[in-house]
Amino acid sequence: MTIPSLPSFTAGQPTTQPTTQPAARLIGHWLAGLERAGIPDDVASAARACIIDTLGVALAGVGTDTARLARGEALDIHAAGPSTLLGGGRLCAEGAAFANTAAAHALDFDDNSYAGFVHGSAVVVPTALAAVEAAGGTGADLLTAVVAGAEAEYALAVALGNGVYEAGWWTTALFGVVGAAATAAKAFRLDGDRAADAVAFALCGAGGMRACFGTGAKPLLAAQAAANGLRAARLAKRGGAVPHVVVEDPRGFARLVAQGRFDPTALTALGRRWHLLDPGIDTKAYPVCLSSHAAADAVRDLMTEHRLPPSDITAVRCVVPPLVAANLTYDRPTTPGEARFSLPFAVACVMLHGDLTLDHLTTATLADPHLHAAMERVSMRPDPGWNADPDRARLAPEGADVTVETATGRTFRRFCASARGTVARPLSAQEHAGKFHDCAGRAMGPEAAARLHRKLLDIDALPRLDGLLDGSIG
Repeated sequence: MTIPSLPSFTAGQPTTQPTTQPAARLIGHWLAGLERAGIPDDVASAARACIIDTLGVALAGVGTDTARLARGEALDIHAAGPSTLLGGGRLCAEGAAFANTAAAHALDFDDNSYAGFVHGSAVVVPTALAAVEAAGGTGADLLTAVVAGAEAEYALAVALGNGVYEAGWWTTALFGVVGAAATAAKAFRLDGDRAADAVAFALCGAGGMRACFGTGAKPLLAAQAAANGLRAARLAKRGGAVPHVVVEDPRGFARLVAQGRFDPTALTALGRRWHLLDPGIDTKAYPVCLSSHAAADAVRDLMTEHRLPPSDITAVRCVVPPLVAANLTYDRPTTPGEARFSLPFAVACVMLHGDLTLDHLTTATLADPHLHAAMERVSMRPDPGWNADPDRARLAPEGADVTVETATGRTFRRFCASARGTVARPLSAQEHAGKFHDCAGRAMGPEAAARLHRKLLDIDALPRLDGLLDGSIG
């Protein structure tokens, strides 16, 4: 079992460790030297799982309002090109990355990593697909580009600490632009200095705030990060130069977003510590914010173990970390977007239906009076002392201590440190495959989804990516 190792820094206290290279240059030169043959098998396997999961949820997300909006915008402003547009057609790499990333994050069903608290794959995988297609690359090139972008993004996030997320930055957009720039730099085979230019330029324009949660702005900001990062790599390829000290500069990234906290050893360890393995990738079992999963799992497990019907439950009391309460701000959601950030919705849905699937995130479900009644029985209380215990903070960063009270006077309690699908409780290969088939099958039908799954499992053997997603529909 791999336990998430979350870096912690004292607010306002920079971590200063001598290094001979600026951060952007450390990343850029590592990117230039990364080759498929140098990626360990377990890292490649993790990246392959990210590709499969992300393309599945992206295909399921194509039909959402947000993805349609992004697709329309991309078609309006971007030229035709060699890169696949989910839902049909082709655009230039930048346009495809923008539209496909919006689809990948529209349902909030894509993976997470505690290295920065980011949705890394939703940005990196669509960018890699678009850039590698534009470069005429192979399946092995796609996998290499995904590893490059993921590791660069996660390493920089670890170097700056989790205080960035806690301060209100939405790190998927903030660090995602770096992942996209690194991914595209690898796909375009930029040399070390040009790759550093791409990363540095991307950082200069990075941004995003958590105030967007529960709205269509969230996936659109991820899409913007993908397009901006890819554009940064294209500009670097054309010779656009940027100072490589943009992280360390007194007016730069570390000071502005991390109060000067920066540990360059996270970057000098690139290629030795693989963040795809440590802290690893959390694959979602439910299509809602991961912060609600532990409570939902605890309720589902208690109901199964004690054979509790929903009608017997009078109250569900959830004590959670402050981070969870800060993410789940909709007590009584009125839209599917808000429901994705609602603990009462997640718990009530599991109480009534035994599960929480894409089919439950509809206006019809939200209008169900039985669901409303169930949500009224669910409460959430943040525990300000949750992180006082270092072990609990490390092992249960989005955990839940759940008490279920019944009409017969019985009370049941369950502490769930980690939800199903997280690194500590990974989904089985069968569950991963089932999620992909369900998601992709919604867009392209079960037979085409099965064919695509087989291709992705053998991604290294694909001599080219043309036609990989043929059969996808909006």
